Amino acid sequence: MAPLRFAWLGMLGALLLGSTGCRNVRHTATAALPERTASELLDSLNVREPCWQTLGLRMESSARAMEKEGSFTMNVRMAKDSVIWMSISPALGVEAARVLLTPDSVQVLSKLPGSRFVFLGDYGVLSEAMDAPVSFNLLQDLLLGQPLNLEDDEVFVSKVDGDRYVLLSKYDRNVRRLVGTDGKGFVPGDSLAIVAKDKKAERLLEKAERKAEKKEVAADKLVVKRYWLDGVTFDPVKDVIDDLLQFRTVTVERTQFEDTELGRLPNTVRMTVTSPDGNFDSLFETKRRRAGRAYDFPFSIPEGFERRTTL
Repeated sequence: MAPLRFAWLGMLGALLLGSTGCRNVRHTATAALPERTASELLDSLNVREPCWQTLGLRMESSARAMEKEGSFTMNVRMAKDSVIWMSISPALGVEAARVLLTPDSVQVLSKLPGSRFVFLGDYGVLSEAMDAPVSFNLLQDLLLGQPLNLEDDEVFVSKVDGDRYVLLSKYDRNVRRLVGTDGKGFVPGDSLAIVAKDKKAERLLEKAERKAEKKEVAADKLVVKRYWLDGVTFDPVKDVIDDLLQFRTVTVERTQFEDTELGRLPNTVRMTVTSPDGNFDSLFETKRRRAGRAYDFPFSIPEGFERRTTL
């Protein structure tokens, strides 16, 4: 990837990892945790969902990918379930990119010298450029510090992992056979990867690939999700999502939670993505958060900017 393209994609990628919060509040479980059902843990997450209509954030971030790295500032404005607006600037403070997202559209304005263009498209193109599934709801939840891709209709089991609880998505016997956990206990922190080499495994993977190409929901059966919650506060401290079909693992770690006007939110977030195409690592810290203000979302296209349909 060319350096300029990495620069603005890296900044946009960092934006996908956002979070909110201010100071560190540390809680430590000193005794064995009592068993809790998956339903109880999910309820604990539901009751802490932030109540808001508009939100402004200022974030400092750094990202590293493909032997390149950079630091930048992000100013974010959001209207719940309708608009996410972002202005991204490098260390010198000159705006390098502006992004406007709605539930069904993506607009990116790149102001980088030698790469001045505007993109008007959808999340399919953005997902392909980021090499990861991206949606409006996903970005909104990330910016709010909510668990990644936690769906209401999913089935989970609960486990205790030291001083934390873990929600583990249920996966069928075929997947257990693929990753080598069929017939034995599963430890929450285990790394997951396809290890089976027999013909049945090959047929299962081929079928899943065909479903993915057709964008069928059943392809999600090869995605395993794990969510760690603090044993005392139930803060969502860590997510690990393994996409076995794409050989990709996304890990999100949240720290420095604090009680805020929107509820308990993390101050810092680190997200890593590992895949055959390389690794992505980003770290964030929120410097300012303002809820309930009337925001505008300016996005004008200067004359002479190239119009693109790909990123």
